[in-house]
Amino acid sequence: MHGVNQRSITRRSLIGVAATGAAAPFAASLQPLEAAARQDAPAQITWLTNSDWPLEEFLAGFHEAHPDVEVVPEPLGFDALQQQIQVRLGAKSDTPDVISVDVPNTPNFGFNGWLAPLDDVFSADEKADMLESSINAGSYEGKLLAAPVNTSTQLLYYNQDIWDQVGLTPPGIDERWTWEQLVEAAQQLTIKGDDGSVEVWGFVPEQLNRIYQLGVLPASLGGKQIGDDGITVKGIIDGPEWVEAFTFYWNLFNEWQVGPKGDIFWPPDIFETGSLASFVGGPWNIRRFAESDAVTFKWGVSRHPYFEAGEPATPTGGWHIGINAFTKQIDAAQKFVHYMATSAGNELWWRTGSGDMPALKSVLAKFETDPEFAEPPLAYLKTAANEATVNPVPRANTPCFLSYESILAGTFQDIRNGSDPAPALTQAADRIQRECDRFAR
Repeated sequence: MHGVNQRSITRRSLIGVAATGAAAPFAASLQPLEAAARQDAPAQITWLTNSDWPLEEFLAGFHEAHPDVEVVPEPLGFDALQQQIQVRLGAKSDTPDVISVDVPNTPNFGFNGWLAPLDDVFSADEKADMLESSINAGSYEGKLLAAPVNTSTQLLYYNQDIWDQVGLTPPGIDERWTWEQLVEAAQQLTIKGDDGSVEVWGFVPEQLNRIYQLGVLPASLGGKQIGDDGITVKGIIDGPEWVEAFTFYWNLFNEWQVGPKGDIFWPPDIFETGSLASFVGGPWNIRRFAESDAVTFKWGVSRHPYFEAGEPATPTGGWHIGINAFTKQIDAAQKFVHYMATSAGNELWWRTGSGDMPALKSVLAKFETDPEFAEPPLAYLKTAANEATVNPVPRANTPCFLSYESILAGTFQDIRNGSDPAPALTQAADRIQRECDRFAR
């Protein structure tokens, strides 16, 4: 502030001096004062991020910890955010300086050279605090390009009143049923009215056609998401584990008829009305149901199911933070990324309302010690925090993820509505392989 006042006085003096033709000595003295003012000003960086998050309190905490850096957020909706990243980084623009990265996009951004390496930003201890699955998902070709901020998991939700009505006991909060056990119960939980129409559906997954949700079905049977080279899908998503897994998925809606066919819908909405006995979904639903006036029934959660012949596998993934490889503010950007992806900043991010689980072990441990989570239903978040660490399965680490996800979404929808799984997966594998082959080096 002192530099600004001196500069203002000097400029006013110059007006009078200029009239006498003696401005040169004062003009010479102006330059170092302006340089000093610029030195005192904080470095300003822009952050392209998601408009769903409350940012003000978090950024206030960062600015307090780092008064030498000013972060200017550019919040956008999900689709617009992805578009702007593609357009601006694709054009090698030096702004935004920092971007929020939906983690399965990391390999594509890395392939294109859009993200600066982050390994040197964090100490060995700081990296050890990050979930291994999150580090792997945020890395490409051995380099950390997107630092973990959030992670996620999935739980089995059930309507206790409906289960009681049909005389069934749901699994306990730390119990993990098999898919076979759940389907047997779901058939009894699917309740029809006198006219034969379904009044209560037994079970559906939250995301009916997304690889995030459904990729753990073949993973539980030992199937991979993609080849080790990051581009091979033939022989994998049309392989035996995938065909078995999605034959099970086909059966849910076509043979056992425990969930409805048709257009995509959002199962938590149906659950909230009392018309869905159980679903597998994210921990973000815990606060929703706890705070909802519409939920007048008893409800609970347990751990994510798995196949009896396989191993537990639970979806994971989340938002990471990355640095534009073309930024001119690398030091300031690194300070922001470091703050957001280490303990103090990551805890503040979680507590100020990002909505997802934190991606650090030390912050996840807060669910065990914080009094807010001592009693149900918020105590269910303890189970979610633990579940995020034990059997996480990230989405495919591939630069062709956008095509991979989009094609599989249509395939899963077709299977739910009656298409034969084996030929549907073969067709999908052929289409995805053509897209992924474009990324072969």
